[in-house]
Order: sequence, then C-alpha cells, then structure tokens
Amino acid sequence: MRILALYFGHDANCTLLEDGEPLVVLEKERLSRIKHDQGFMDLDAIMETYRWNPESIDIIVINPYIRPTLDGKPYQWNLQGESYLTYPEYAQAGWAGPVDRRYSQHRIMLWGRWYDCYAVDHHLAHVAGALFTSPFEEAGILTADGSGDARNCALAYGSGNKIHKIEYGWGYEGPGRMQLNIGRTWASIGEYNFGMKRLEGAGKLMGLASYGIPREDIIETLKQQMLYHPFSPFPRDPSGRVNVTELDPKSKFAQDICASLQQLTTDYYLAAAKRMREWQPVRRLIMTGGCSMNCIANTAIHQSGLYDETWVPAQPHDGGQSLGAALFVWHHILDRPRVPRAWSPYLGSDAGNISEELIADILRFLEDGKSGGVCYGRAESGPRALGHRSILLDPRIPDGKDKLNQHVKYREWYRPFAPMALGNWGVPSKYMSYIVPTNEMEVPAVTHVDGTSRPQIVEDGDDSFILKLLTRWRNKTACKMILNTSFNCQEPLVDTVEQARSTWKRTGLDVLVSPQGIETEKTAPYELTSNPYFTENR
Repeated sequence: MRILALYFGHDANCTLLEDGEPLVVLEKERLSRIKHDQGFMDLDAIMETYRWNPESIDIIVINPYIRPTLDGKPYQWNLQGESYLTYPEYAQAGWAGPVDRRYSQHRIMLWGRWYDCYAVDHHLAHVAGALFTSPFEEAGILTADGSGDARNCALAYGSGNKIHKIEYGWGYEGPGRMQLNIGRTWASIGEYNFGMKRLEGAGKLMGLASYGIPREDIIETLKQQMLYHPFSPFPRDPSGRVNVTELDPKSKFAQDICASLQQLTTDYYLAAAKRMREWQPVRRLIMTGGCSMNCIANTAIHQSGLYDETWVPAQPHDGGQSLGAALFVWHHILDRPRVPRAWSPYLGSDAGNISEELIADILRFLEDGKSGGVCYGRAESGPRALGHRSILLDPRIPDGKDKLNQHVKYREWYRPFAPMALGNWGVPSKYMSYIVPTNEMEVPAVTHVDGTSRPQIVEDGDDSFILKLLTRWRNKTACKMILNTSFNCQEPLVDTVEQARSTWKRTGLDVLVSPQGIETEKTAPYELTSNPYFTENR
C-alpha cells in the first residue's frame, strides 16, 4: 500500500510511505534552498525521482490548513467531505478526549483523479510521529510549538498502534486567556526585540540564554506574554532604563531576558510533565513539537524522576508533520501493527555511498586542525545534522567555535557547537535533543558557557561509518568526541554533493568529503569577508 502525505505550512514536507515504511521524507527547503520554505511542493518531480506514479497511490494524507507560498500564491485543496476543522467540538477550549474527531475522511482531487484522503490535526500528527518512531510500546506525549490548527500545545497518551486520547492546552485555557504559547513567544522576542528572522530567533536565543541570569520581574512579564500576547515583542524593561526595541546580544539585560525565557520554558515543561503523569500514570514520556528542540527543558524532565525513560524524535518540528500524519493513518486508522524501535533519522535524499577507506584521511585532517564538510548517504530528516550532512572539527581546538562561527557558518559569536560522541552519557540523545556536562579544558570547541554540550550519542547499531570514525578517533587521540555541526552557511542544510561543493568553495571550510573522495584544493582561495553576525568585542 502506498500513502502520500503532504504538509504545506512552514517547513513544508512530504512523505512517501510504502507498506508502513518511508521510502523518503523530503523537506521543501532542501530542494528550493529557501530556509523554512512553505507552500506547494513539486510533486511531479518528486514522484518521477522516486518512481511513483499517480495510479499507484492508494491514500493521500494532508493537513487541511494551507499557507501561501512565499510568492503569495495560495494553494487550495480540492476536497469532498467535511473537515475536522468544522466540527463544533474542535473549537472548544481545553478539549480532551478520544482522537476520533481530530481527523476527517475525504475524497481529494490530484492529477485529475479522485483519491481516498485523510486530514489529520497538526498536534495529532506531532504526537503520532513521536510515538510511532520511538522505542516505546506505551508513552505519554507532550507537544508544544508556536501554533498549528489554532492549538499551541497538547498532551496525549498512546500505546501499541493507537493514540488513545489527547488534551489540548496543558490546562492553561481560561476566560479571557489565550492558550499558553511558548514557541511564538520565543519567536516574537527574536523577531521584534533582536531583529532576527521569524523562524530563526528561538534557536539563536537558546544559545544566548546561558550568558544571562533569570530575573523574577522579567519572568512575571514573560508569563503574561506567553498567555495573553505571544505575538508581541517583549514589552519593556521593568526598571524602565533599557530600550527593548533593539536589543544587543552583548547587553546583560538582553542575556537576562533569554535566561528568564529559558527558565520559564523549563518550568512550564516540568509542570506539563507532572500534569501528564497525573492525567495518565505512564512510565515513559516523549517530547515533540518545535519547542521540544529545547534541550535544557527536555533534560530537566529526563532528570526529574517523574519518568523512567524519555525520548525526543528526530523530527519534532513541523518538518516531521507529513511523516507523523502518514504513520497515524497506517497504524491508528488502518490498524496495521507496529514494532517499537528507534527509527533511523536518515530518510532524505541519497548522495551516494562513501568508502570507509576515507576514514584515515579524515582523521589526518582533523588532527591537523582542519575543518571538513561531509556529504554522503541518505540526508538527515529533521533539524539536526547527524553525520551525513555535517561539518566536522577536532573539539579540542581552543578557538574552534570562533573559527567556525566567523569563517564557515557566518553565525553569531555566542552560538555553541555540539559533538557526536561515543559512550553512555545518561540521556537518550541520539538526535541532539538533550544536554550533558562537558569539560572545557578537554573539549573547548563544543563546551558552552554553561559547561554543557548537546551530543549526538553514537552506539552499536547506529551508522557504521560514523561509529568506525569515532572509534578510530578515540583510539588515536583518547578523545571520544568530534565536533559536528550542520553543513551549511546561512542556507538550508546541503542536500546534494554539488550544493556541498558550492558551500565548501565559498567559505573557510578546509576539506570536502563525499562519495567522490576528499577534495582539498579550491579553484579560488577563500577570502575572509565581513561577517555581520559575528562580533569579536564581547
């Protein structure tokens, strides 16, 4: 059976599911080269690439809400049947119960023919994608983001191949009160107070948070913003001494806002985890939705003692919507069985196989202090680079972070880097979703100012090339980490070898590693240009 699942909001994506297994999960930004791109995808080209044809599709799965593409042209579904968005109970504040009225069945017109179709609620897709790609048979699921289908957060319970019930709002709904909106508050402060792009502020401010100190007066102001005014800028300095309309990341007040925002987010996450345990006394919890890219909040729950185990999927953001919706239809609606397992994150396009003979050369340039971009195999599905589209560097280099931020990534000075790492670190961080303490004296390039790092933990059974690379690196240097960051420069993650080569040539990246071998000589030498994001005087 073939299921085509489509999501056309920001971070638009599609999934081709065949007999319950994804043939591919594609994010539009990787193809269009526009970060967080939204709207209709070129389905004809995708179908041709993966040798599907319209006649072979059995079911199409969608989210019925459509954002226009960046050129402003809307895309409308041609549907028969009433959408769940029109169900009277769907609009009820704080609704909780079975998931039956959170999706709807339709007929849809595509390619001039009618298909069976299901429309799936935004947070239900987050929940399904999280549970059905996890190693847990049964779990509670916590989801939060900046809004999807007019919902910002939810709790759910699932086991086996079913999502049994869902509760929207985390209990923060009430008269005259907006639903708690953590994600949009982070995004609004980044956009309106720091001048960042709408969908990029949250990730940047998380890195800045560790430089500040939480303040109770700021936290109280942020509580009001999260509940009542999440689409607004942070309104004022409670002391009245600071102009908040153009915050400088170097200022203590700006850093304290971020630290307070992080503290409040962690507190709300812990409160939601406790509410989940009271609502459904499960032993395992999964965190998903875009807000669950917040590693500090995830780690606080994991270490709280509330649950025996926790998990975060590889695709917690909206880029996993189509996969979650497709798996919901396959398991929950069609009642197909499920074997709990930690899914591989490598579900994207294929750049080709790489020879393990290149490992010796990679170790050599890492020991020489050079940075290398790696592009091979299936691309990572999700927001984190996990070794197939990565930039690597020796984490022991004292100025390694500044070197990459200024000359390769063109990022802000305060943004940290993470490692791929061997060993048991006490957190299930296969996809860089938790933090662990690290030693700045040993690995300064991947140790943040708060003394932690966000590892991709590599174990037996994971990607064999990465496992052998790390093992031989440890045997050679006694260091069980390699710095691993996304292979890009102010662009989406590179998808093809050609894109990787282009980024290598126009940045200070030293070496390119691909199925075509190792490249060290550029046709034109890299020349340092002004990096508007990096400020050395801090």
